[in-house]
Formats: sequence, structure tokens, C-alpha cells
Amino acid sequence: MAFPHRPDAPELPDFSMLKRLARDQLIYLLEQLPGKKDLFIEADLMSPLDRIANVSILKVVLLGPTPHQEHAIRCQ
Repeated sequence: MAFPHRPDAPELPDFSMLKRLARDQLIYLLEQLPGKKDLFIEADLMSPLDRIANVSILKVVLLGPTPHQEHAIRCQ
């Protein structure tokens, strides 16, 4: 039940599939560019971006699975 004080209220939609689709599309687009990448992200966009693809996923996509991933993402 979405709202306990409103038994007739509908359940909130499950957006997990949309989140997964957005993450997969972002990863696909980043992987189309060969080599290591620098991703400059405005501070206002960090929170929305983190909702679909967390920083650890982006580090692997941007640099590949290397031990030196701490410099993969630079924020402005």
C-alpha cells in the first residue's frame, strides 16, 4: 500500500526497469568511444546521474577494469 491513510490509493509504480534501461544505454554510449575517457559532470547533475549509474560502474566503463580507477571521473 502506497499511503497507509488512504487504502484506495494505488501502489507507486516500480521504476527499476526504467533505471536499468537508462543505465544500460549510458554504458552502451560510453563504450562506443574507444580508449580511456574523461567525463566532466556538472555538480548539479551528479545526484541524478548517480541514481541511474553509480560512480563505481562509471569508473569501470570509463577506464576499464584497472587498479587506477580513482581518477576516472572529474566533476566541475
